[in-house]
Amino acid sequence: MRTTVFGSMIAAALLSTAACHKKDDSAKAMDKAATEAAKAQEDVHDQMKDVNAEQKDVTKDNQRAANDEADVAKQQGELKAAEGDLAQARVRYTVAARQRLANLDAKIQQIEASAKSDAHEVAARLRAKRDEVATRIDAATTQTQSNWDGFKKDVDDTFDKLDKDADKALDKSQNDNDKPIDKSDKLGK
Repeated sequence: MRTTVFGSMIAAALLSTAACHKKDDSAKAMDKAATEAAKAQEDVHDQMKDVNAEQKDVTKDNQRAANDEADVAKQQGELKAAEGDLAQARVRYTVAARQRLANLDAKIQQIEASAKSDAHEVAARLRAKRDEVATRIDAATTQTQSNWDGFKKDVDDTFDKLDKDADKALDKSQNDNDKPIDKSDKLGK
């Protein structure tokens, strides 16, 4: 009996040792699984932070894009206003140029009315140049922005030359009309 009890105790000890080893292996597996779950949970948490950070960046980018679109719309409005101002300025320039044409026409009529022999020829030459500049003025509203400065300078320079030539012809015709006629020379010949 002693042997049986002793054998039973050894068997129980062996079984309990074997059970402990089995429990230790399952505990190790459970610990390993728990550690992997904790790492996976930490990874999920890190990924969630990354997603939230990216979402914030997207929100900021969307806000910047909305602000940029608002800026573009504002600039387009300012461009339209500037284009309207330019169109009005061109109309005002055209009106002023037509007034200058009218003044030039009056000078040409005075030249034609003078008694000078070449007055009609001078007036015809001035009128032809006047008609050329009038044609250019008619095209003022169709000039591109890049051509506007050159166009304006050309028209202004042409007007200045025409005014100078007309004033010179008027001065000459008035000076010729102011000279007293020497009747003795005409009568004697």
